[in-house]
Amino acid sequence: MHFITALVVIVAIALHVCAETRVFTLNVAYTTVSPDGFAQPMMLANGEIDYPIVVNAGDTVEITVNNHLNVSTSLHWHGLFQNGTPWMDGASMATQCPIKPGGTFLYKFNVGKQTGTYWWHAHHQSQYINGLRGPFIINDPKDPYLSQYDYDVTMTLTDFFHNGSAYLLSKVFYIPNNTNAFEPLPDSGLIGGVGQYNCSVSQAHNKNCVNNNPLKKYTVKPGKRYRFRIINTAAQARYLFSIDGHNLTVIESDGVYTNPTVVNQISIHTAQRYSFILTANETCSNYWIRAEMVDTWGLASYPNGLNFDVRAILSYAGTPNEDPTTSAATVTTALNPYTLGELNGLTTDDLPDNYNDTLYFQFQYGPPTYEYPIATIDIEGDIESVNNGTYIVPSVPTLKTFLQDPNFNFSATINPYYVNNEEWALTSVNPIDSMEHPFHLHGHSFYVLEAGKLLHAPLTTATLARRDTIQVPACTGGKGSTGETGCTQGFVDM
Repeated sequence: MHFITALVVIVAIALHVCAETRVFTLNVAYTTVSPDGFAQPMMLANGEIDYPIVVNAGDTVEITVNNHLNVSTSLHWHGLFQNGTPWMDGASMATQCPIKPGGTFLYKFNVGKQTGTYWWHAHHQSQYINGLRGPFIINDPKDPYLSQYDYDVTMTLTDFFHNGSAYLLSKVFYIPNNTNAFEPLPDSGLIGGVGQYNCSVSQAHNKNCVNNNPLKKYTVKPGKRYRFRIINTAAQARYLFSIDGHNLTVIESDGVYTNPTVVNQISIHTAQRYSFILTANETCSNYWIRAEMVDTWGLASYPNGLNFDVRAILSYAGTPNEDPTTSAATVTTALNPYTLGELNGLTTDDLPDNYNDTLYFQFQYGPPTYEYPIATIDIEGDIESVNNGTYIVPSVPTLKTFLQDPNFNFSATINPYYVNNEEWALTSVNPIDSMEHPFHLHGHSFYVLEAGKLLHAPLTTATLARRDTIQVPACTGGKGSTGETGCTQGFVDM
């Protein structure tokens, strides 16, 4: 096994930063790369995997997207509120028409008071799994933890598919009789855009594949402190993240500063982000960075050779260029996402006695009489309800229709639910899903009030967690091929 040294970008943050207009151009095109040793064309921005966008708090951002693909696309700025510019959110046919092949679109918005770790990605027909994604970092000159770290490093975790999203959707997932919605298997996992694939698994792969692809290597200086921002940009993989021999002090989740929390393992779902501080105070050596992909498929064997043990290397400067020999530590302090309270945040005493609206949100695949894997939702609210609804992409962006006629009577296939500005809405999410499932809300963050199974017991936490993506516990104990018939539902109240 060989190494490559990661390019660590050191972000110098002045004590006083004036808001500016930051201008970026993203040339979106097919580029042949080999992130795990297997060469294939990917949809990339400016020819790079994980092309980063870095701005400061208060900046106005202008991003020109030139679409050189042979298909339409759109880009979403994940976690950004888009206050005053909801039409810049980037969700295809929800807030905008997609950018046609050969077309250009200018995204322009202000990041406002938001700071922290976000990401951008295609939001059209699952395209981001083809590589069209990257970090979006908002530096904060008033960062309360700024004096506690010397360097700032961004690290992505993802699952990697050797077939594109169009093939996976039409030939693997959205096919007759896949009513249980069994998802495609990734071929490998990547850390920092790099992983390894066993080329001997498939003869066809041997033509475009090189074994022992060099792993990502993050070099640290002894005695220095590093803020690592980890972003899960996967299509479906949840990771158990750790670094041998080192504790991780978590200080941020989804763009929100948290109470400093020392852990030695982080469970991170698709679209979630965490920042932790690592002090390089161990023996000068090489240490495994581990991202164990959680097996949600439960197959007896994996013919594509998927290795769930995804790794990179933490290397102390000056150590020999060789594999680590470290072992994974016993998990003693796993991160609890539901009790990771916001720094100086709200407590339960700060919540209103009564909410302006209460929504009970449930989703599932089915009913089983459907020929294809169709997701259905039910919403029971104080104002209105949606029963057994199925979203169908409209012919006109929903936001455009609403802005032209706020009283437009949307069909049940759009499933709109209206809330008023500056009001408190209590939402309970309880899917009928045998897998732990991430829930994300565009344009907002939310407070996590309760989570668990069946019985709604308040969480014990100093301050409430606030974030934009949270995992909802799986529905367990059921029967049938998916274990969902009669299962005990998990829930999150927010």
